[in-house]
Amino acid sequence: MRSRILVADRYGQSDVLDFVEEELPALTPGQARIAVKAAGLNPIDARRMTGEIRFGPLPLRFGTEFAGRIVELPAEAGPWSVGDEVLGSGGGFTHATIIDVPIGNLIRRPSTVDWPVAGSLAGTAQTAMAVVQELGDIGSLLVHGGAGGVGTVLVQLAREKGIEVVATDSGANPDYLRALGATPVAYGPGLVERLREVHPAPFDAAIILAGTEEATHASLATVKPDGDIASTTGIPAPSERVRATGNRPSPANLQYVVDRVADGRIRWEVSGTYPFAKAAEGFAAVLEGHTRGKRVLIF
Repeated sequence: MRSRILVADRYGQSDVLDFVEEELPALTPGQARIAVKAAGLNPIDARRMTGEIRFGPLPLRFGTEFAGRIVELPAEAGPWSVGDEVLGSGGGFTHATIIDVPIGNLIRRPSTVDWPVAGSLAGTAQTAMAVVQELGDIGSLLVHGGAGGVGTVLVQLAREKGIEVVATDSGANPDYLRALGATPVAYGPGLVERLREVHPAPFDAAIILAGTEEATHASLATVKPDGDIASTTGIPAPSERVRATGNRPSPANLQYVVDRVADGRIRWEVSGTYPFAKAAEGFAAVLEGHTRGKRVLIF
């Protein structure tokens, strides 16, 4: 079985992206072979492409989440069958027509969740759930980058727990953030003052989803001295108070969010879809920023 895989053999803008065709090896035990129908585009994919974040050797392969149909299984496959429609985290990359994925990463695609939504949820959902679980019993939360993928889910999960949420963004999404349950504040000069206007008391915690020094400085100025400040950006912060956090694969956490998306308790938005052949357009759009929810490759 052959797979068409998105690669980059050098760092740069989206014009460095190319495709290779590969014959897949025999399926190994514990893996499911998936024909991909949709795969989310994440900021980390674009930042790896440009070289801002570097891990793994060249040529690069991309993608951390997917939705698709099972096309091959090992002899011992538990409850799964060929033809089942699934979603989850990838095993190494997901921007390809056929991928091999650990069976333990899979959950079923609900019939009410379309392919673009299903293919864009795993990384977002599991990161947002991990952050909420790490924050524990808090009363207030500052979210930097609330309108993006992780922010969209995180705000709603926090509100479900009764946490008061203030969320920053470019100023383009105040109504969207209010609909999610957050108090919106535009970032830019004077951010600390605007945050104190809407929330005079120090925040219990802050999560930085948009990697700017402004977000770090505003968090240090408005979170209580013993409060938690975390970042998912992968960019070193200019303060030891900021700890790194991120995606922790957990099918149970993913199922929790997918169930709520399926029945409407959690709102989710796909801001753009791109045919796999035009993946470069999607990567370029992610680099422009201001994505609401997630952008998605369609196969």
